[in-house]
Parts: sequence; structure tokens; C-alpha cells
Amino acid sequence: MERSTRLRLPSVVDSQLAELRDMRVLLEEARARSRNLAYHRRAVLERKLGRALDAVEREIEELRALQG
Repeated sequence: MERSTRLRLPSVVDSQLAELRDMRVLLEEARARSRNLAYHRRAVLERKLGRALDAVEREIEELRALQG
């Protein structure tokens, strides 16, 4: 049973990594589009997007570490 769990783990991690990478792309696109907003709105949105991107990057790194 332990062996079958190990065999499934990489596919779960790969799936999560793919989802996080997709999320990162969408967040980066949102950041690029925010440049058309008024300065005060853009600044707020860019800070929030930056925090979200940082969180996604940390999760990606954690999943990569689990892969070994």
C-alpha cells in the first residue's frame, strides 16, 4: 500500500505544479494589464498581485523540494 501511495504522489505534485504555474502566468498578465489603471489604483493592485505572486512562487519551490 505504501508503494502505491508513492507512485501517485509525483502525479499529484506535478498537477499542483502545473496549476501553480498557470496561476503565476495569469497573475503576471493581470499585473501587465494593471499598468493602464490610474496610479493610485495601480499601486494597490500591484502590491496585491506581488504578494500573490510571491505566495505562488513559495508554493512552487516547496513542491519542487518534495519532488526531490
